[in-house]
Amino acid sequence: MKITQKAPEFDFFHVIGDQADQVYFVFDFSSHQFSYLNAAFETVWKRNPECVLQNPRSILDTIHPEDRKYMLETYHRLLAHGVKTNLEFRIVWPDGSERWIRLLVYPIVEEEELRFAAGVAEDDSQRKKNFFYMQEINAKKNSTLEILSHDLKAPLGIIHSFASLIEKRLKGHPNPDVFEWIGLIQQTCQRSINLIHDFVSQEFLESTAVEINKVRLDLVWEIRQVIETYKKSEESLSKKFEFTYSHPHIYVEVDSMKFVQVINNLISNAIKFTHDQGIVGIHIEKKQPSDGGSGTVLISVRDNGIGIPLQMQPYLFDKFTKARRPGIRGEDSVGLGMSIIKTIVEWHKGKIWFTSEENKGTSFFIEIPRYSSQEAHL
Repeated sequence: MKITQKAPEFDFFHVIGDQADQVYFVFDFSSHQFSYLNAAFETVWKRNPECVLQNPRSILDTIHPEDRKYMLETYHRLLAHGVKTNLEFRIVWPDGSERWIRLLVYPIVEEEELRFAAGVAEDDSQRKKNFFYMQEINAKKNSTLEILSHDLKAPLGIIHSFASLIEKRLKGHPNPDVFEWIGLIQQTCQRSINLIHDFVSQEFLESTAVEINKVRLDLVWEIRQVIETYKKSEESLSKKFEFTYSHPHIYVEVDSMKFVQVINNLISNAIKFTHDQGIVGIHIEKKQPSDGGSGTVLISVRDNGIGIPLQMQPYLFDKFTKARRPGIRGEDSVGLGMSIIKTIVEWHKGKIWFTSEENKGTSFFIEIPRYSSQEAHL
């Protein structure tokens, strides 16, 4: 079936659209009507395209309630700025099923006036499902590495210390092989500790070398995957982990892999500087501005640990900062982590700050815009 309402200046676009499996459309801003909508709309949306042609606003009813405001804001930005837009959102089929849609919109300006928007939409559900699965695995992997780092460093350090103590107690022992064996134990422990430290640090340090790639996702779901892994290791880490949020779903545009690394690094630091049976808490809050825009998201990571000495605080975000110090159990620090965290947060057009009091704890705060500015889609 072909939808016959067509603007003649888009004939070649129609030829492609009439044969495509994706939804092709042209929207006329002067009449606020679709001048072209291909037959694939019925396959992707599970609705008769004639209804949308007669009442374009009815398409809003097909969009997931949590995504409608986002789509309306994007539409108004398109009207105001007239720039290419790349969107990901959910629709709801008549049977209640949710599907992810990827939409590319190309504005067509004539005589400095936005006349048309041509676009392509496709069902992106399978790719999103694979992406979420990959992110879940990645979040658990990063958390597990951090946990293993803390779990393994401590006993290896203890073994190294006991070996040194035995060496002192056996000073003058007649069998030289004993000291050779003790030396092997010490070397093996130290190599293992260095290997764990390098393995955990390298992935985070390399994150700044990879181009940022923002996608729209549920930050509550994303961070929950991280926290659940830590919660399963509360006993071995001797810490309690708390996770709270202002809304059950908070959608943002972030580079998921980099942002999860930031959260993991802040949690790892909290673990390093918090005594056994201490508390590490993460809170996410959606902040709505008075002007009705998209607003921001505030993420906090707090602990009731040893705090940051006042004289170190001004240098915390410096590269190779002189504020670096070993953790409570002697964990190493290269002084780059907080600098990289600040860089990644700023790539998201956000800001990071902290409050801290010695022997009472530290709270880090990250505030980022929920959605990129329209220029970010160029």
